[in-house]
Amino acid sequence: MGIKDTLKNSFFIGLLMKIKYFAENSFIFSMELNKDGNAARKEHKSWIYSSLFYRLLARLDNLARMIEEKIHTGVKGSKLLGWSLKEDKSLARPSEAGGILGNSLIYKGFSAAFNSPKWSDLLMLLPVLYVAVDYVVRRLPVINMLGSVWDELLLLFMAGVFILKRIASGGRIRYNFGPMDLPVIIYIILGVSHVLIKAPDLGIAIEGFRSVFQHILWYFIATQYIRTIRDSERVMNVMMALGLFLGLHAIYQYLVKVPMPGNWVDTAENITTRAFSIIGSPNILGVIFVLYIPIGVAMALAAETIMGKVYYGGVSLVMIAGLLFTMSRGAWLAFAFAAGIFVIILVPKLIIPFAGLGGAFVLFGGALSDRLLYMLSPVYLMKSAAGGRLYRWNIGLEIWRRDTTFGMGLGRYGGAVAMNNNLTPFYLDNYYLKTLTEMGIYGIGALLFVIISFIASTARIIRSQTVLRYKIMVIGLFAGAMGVLAQNFVENIFEVPAMIAYFWITVALINTYSPSGEAE
Repeated sequence: MGIKDTLKNSFFIGLLMKIKYFAENSFIFSMELNKDGNAARKEHKSWIYSSLFYRLLARLDNLARMIEEKIHTGVKGSKLLGWSLKEDKSLARPSEAGGILGNSLIYKGFSAAFNSPKWSDLLMLLPVLYVAVDYVVRRLPVINMLGSVWDELLLLFMAGVFILKRIASGGRIRYNFGPMDLPVIIYIILGVSHVLIKAPDLGIAIEGFRSVFQHILWYFIATQYIRTIRDSERVMNVMMALGLFLGLHAIYQYLVKVPMPGNWVDTAENITTRAFSIIGSPNILGVIFVLYIPIGVAMALAAETIMGKVYYGGVSLVMIAGLLFTMSRGAWLAFAFAAGIFVIILVPKLIIPFAGLGGAFVLFGGALSDRLLYMLSPVYLMKSAAGGRLYRWNIGLEIWRRDTTFGMGLGRYGGAVAMNNNLTPFYLDNYYLKTLTEMGIYGIGALLFVIISFIASTARIIRSQTVLRYKIMVIGLFAGAMGVLAQNFVENIFEVPAMIAYFWITVALINTYSPSGEAE
């Protein structure tokens, strides 16, 4: 039996094929293809135009644009304001929108602040630099008082700027719909309904809802600012610059043996340092690398110049070294999963050599493989069952059995909100189990729905690619995102606002490669 037959007969690949089949024939994800089975970017008519939901949203968007045009006209003709209009019928994107205040000093200031490419780029890239901005904001005098709310203020500011740009364009900027809009909206609605159904303490339930759903809103902001493949490549270049810095810093910390600020290893392990860079947590630093490394490898493979291949390949190697020095077993396993997906989709024949490489690391990785193999030792399993992850998981399952349908209620067990309110003695270190405990089958079903929707829509986008380098980029983005989802099995990754933002920004990047996306 060949490799292809083995893959086709595997449970995992079979599951993906079933998801792919249902997506292709669904009302939400179906799309028309050319005779050769490929979707054409400009001529293609996607599910966005055939779905009743998206047609309704498009009508609402047209209504909003009509209102914005009237506001624009009203400001233009106002005797009180008395400002002239600078017309440019070709404007279609937020970064290119002209002002409504003509040649006035106020208009020029507004234009310089919001309409120049530099400011538009900065706004688009600030969320990508989330961890760096957060580090700086929390350490600068005076500004540090915004440490817990700066991201929310940025989210609102970017939404406000986008609305102003729509008005400034006279209603010519359309809302940029993406294939994940409907699933995400449904997911948020299910979250709201859960609060209405099960909220023993409404304040805690609302706080728990915010911790789960608020930062998903970055998806909707990102889709409006990142509209084309060119935008995506600019964002990914910033990701690689950040990844290079974090990787070099992690290597430096490991080489100079920076003391660990916390009890991050078992007493039976002979490990004196773990890289954590500016993040403060080796596990979260590790998951950032899990997300970024497949993107870096994809950029290296897709680069059109030798210098590009060398640069992105070098950045990827630095990040891999940084990942190893985090000593995060969960991140290592998540990376292996992400890399496996990358290889299976792009070059299935390489899966056996890749597995062999992983086996060699386990056998001959020295201190690194010792830490990985320690998880299989009787000592680790006994300690884990007595008070570690296995113990906490078992407690979480027992708590869930008290209400299997709706759980305990959002914010009540196994996460940051519950810890802050003294409702739980520990983190569950499994985001899916935490969701099951707090939201029951109802909540985990909602989460699985949005994850399956993401897999299905991305599979469709990958299949539609007619340009190899675009296909490679989507696979890299998808593999990194799947690695993040995998690490949620052993960490509460989505409890970290930066990681929720990064995941959904990655989904927005994938959207730009959709056949229904805007032209470059």
